[in-house]
Amino acid sequence: MYGAKIDNLIKLRQAGFNVPAFTVVPYESAVKEDFEAELPSEGELFSVRSSANVEDGANQSFAGQFETFLDVPKDEVASKIKQIVSSIKSEGVKAYADSASIDISSIKMNIIVQDMIRSEVSGVLFTANPQGILNESVITVGRGLGEGVVSSSVDTTSYYYNLTDKICYFEGEEDLLDQALIDELIDTADKIKALFGEYLDIEFAIAADRVYILQVRPITTLKTDNPLIMDNSNIVESYPGISLPLTTSFVDMVYSGVFRGVSARVLKNDKELAKHEDVFCNMTGHVNGRVYYKISNWYTVIRFLPMSSKIIPIWQEMMGVRNKSYNKDDVKIGPFTGIATYFNSVYEIFSAPKNMRKLNERFIKINDDFYSKYDPGLSATELTGLFNDVKVKLFDCWDVTLLNDMYAFIFLGLLKSRMKKKYKKDDKEINEYISGISDIESMKPVIEITRLALDKDKMPKEEFDKAKKEYIRKYGDRNLEELKLESRTFRSTPELLDRRINEYRKDMERLKKTRESFARQKETGDRYDAITRALVKRSSLGIYNREISRLNRSRIYGIVRLIMDTLGMRYKEQGLIDRKNDIYYLKIDEALELASAPKKMQDTVSGRRDQYKLYRQLPSYSRIIFAEEPFNKRHTSVNCYHRKCRENELYGVPCSGGIVRGEALVVNDPKETDDVKDKILVTRMTDPGWVFLLTSAKGLISEKGSLLSHTAIISREIGIPSIVGVKDLLDTIQTGDLLEMNGDKGRITIIKRSQDT
Repeated sequence: MYGAKIDNLIKLRQAGFNVPAFTVVPYESAVKEDFEAELPSEGELFSVRSSANVEDGANQSFAGQFETFLDVPKDEVASKIKQIVSSIKSEGVKAYADSASIDISSIKMNIIVQDMIRSEVSGVLFTANPQGILNESVITVGRGLGEGVVSSSVDTTSYYYNLTDKICYFEGEEDLLDQALIDELIDTADKIKALFGEYLDIEFAIAADRVYILQVRPITTLKTDNPLIMDNSNIVESYPGISLPLTTSFVDMVYSGVFRGVSARVLKNDKELAKHEDVFCNMTGHVNGRVYYKISNWYTVIRFLPMSSKIIPIWQEMMGVRNKSYNKDDVKIGPFTGIATYFNSVYEIFSAPKNMRKLNERFIKINDDFYSKYDPGLSATELTGLFNDVKVKLFDCWDVTLLNDMYAFIFLGLLKSRMKKKYKKDDKEINEYISGISDIESMKPVIEITRLALDKDKMPKEEFDKAKKEYIRKYGDRNLEELKLESRTFRSTPELLDRRINEYRKDMERLKKTRESFARQKETGDRYDAITRALVKRSSLGIYNREISRLNRSRIYGIVRLIMDTLGMRYKEQGLIDRKNDIYYLKIDEALELASAPKKMQDTVSGRRDQYKLYRQLPSYSRIIFAEEPFNKRHTSVNCYHRKCRENELYGVPCSGGIVRGEALVVNDPKETDDVKDKILVTRMTDPGWVFLLTSAKGLISEKGSLLSHTAIISREIGIPSIVGVKDLLDTIQTGDLLEMNGDKGRITIIKRSQDT
């Protein structure tokens, strides 16, 4: 009625928000010669602002085009109103109106007179990052009045708040808001969104710790019709924390090839396949040095499958996807293709065990062939030839691992459902049973290293050294963060194996008990009916094959790591990079192309090193929703808030049963963690290499993960309690807290906090 600015303030005031007292001067009154201003209160100073019918609209804002006056004494209010009304005729307004195709004679200038708030801090809150991140709010604040912030006449600090994870960091010289004020502003913004919509620009002032809302307008620059969702569910288990450019680009290459392959199996239609080429080439992405699924594209691929609406919830549970929303529109394919896809999908999923057996046999040949050809003296050209040979041989068959994952997810989901309904089993009993239904291939590395550690004193040095070499030949690629090419493994750094063996030998009694636990009898499942036994058989086969493929996957990355390490030495010798490890700051295509087209890469490496210094300071978001294409952050400095929750009980997904008490050890970097004996490990995420830590720990609690995450399976095999998918875990528990964890019910209780001792 009066223009968006005034109408919005009236709506806010009626809804109970803390808006400074104001009065409205309609355009018809303001243009009268004998006009007298009515003031909102008995205050001494006021702000006088425009509220034209064309301001703060969905398509144009007229921001900064009309006059605004602050700290206006009561006897000058009327004259300032006249000045604002006359600003309609300014050259700037005329030019803006022409650019927006607005007839200037249609502009009606209403005025708002408002009590002046003498704010200590003021600013603007964007409910979405205007650069294009839809689930990140930005709060920009400065000391004094809001005019100084808007005009950049005062130093400002910007706070970036991820709405999914409730994680905040700030850029600026001065920390002007404490966590309580940030939470209040975000909470207030959420309530305002219920009135005006999702994407808003909210001006506020803070005086005497009270938040005043000064103005609300829509953000007009965001495209929100086709967002890109980056989610790290499950993939963070393989790529925790920062991954360097060589790794992230190789991940993109692998996932694109594998997903294109699995879609080709299901569609068996080149024309339909070509339509979705952009989807297959964008299954993963990387933001701020961290690896994500482009999860919208995953849903697209899954929706090729029959009964996808039934499969997706099972897939979400097994992948540990917290946000279950997705676009439920069917993938548009022709009716005949749809029917063919239905039968192809069923055939391929049920053929997964047979194809996995063939894949394992094929991989053994490829692996043996590579190591028979590899020599550390190979030229760069010969090394890239080896890489391309392995790539071609594996990409046309590795896609079956995804079908096997689906096979395992489906039958494990059906088994859990049947055991709950028919046999009235709870999660504890089901998880204990699942831990015994399959011989886990991934347990072999830890079984063998346990044997080496126990038998070291019984073996002559020559025999022990030979046994270590054989261990490295078989399992040398399995270690912490093994799927990051820059990570060091037993194969790349053999002394790590000696270090691990010596750590195990610190507690020989525990080591003996661990070996005994590996030999315990597995449950056969014969006590269940025929249907349940069939589900047990298929579930165990799916899990067994999944773990074989994951161990073989670590070996593939070991091959690529060895090639890249050797290429790094060649390029250092040629003067293309300064250090051999600089190759990890190159993308995979760049590293391979240097073999045939050498050029100096020092500037590229130096620039990326600087970028990664910033990325390491940024908090890790589990989900980032981009309005359009993803982009990396660029800041001059970053400071993180570590939100603290005072809850004494937390809950997650129970994965391995048992009740234990112990001291918490928060693990941020497992490579720097040695003394885990009898500790309950608390972490954001794990990866397959954690198996070497778990043998000495009392229990494991993780923010990320699912029932089929690798570490959940291994903890069940080792026999220690584990709970995954615990929200707010690292904001609640810190090293030294005394915990009780109930792996049967997924409950964590903080008995005593470390700061209370």
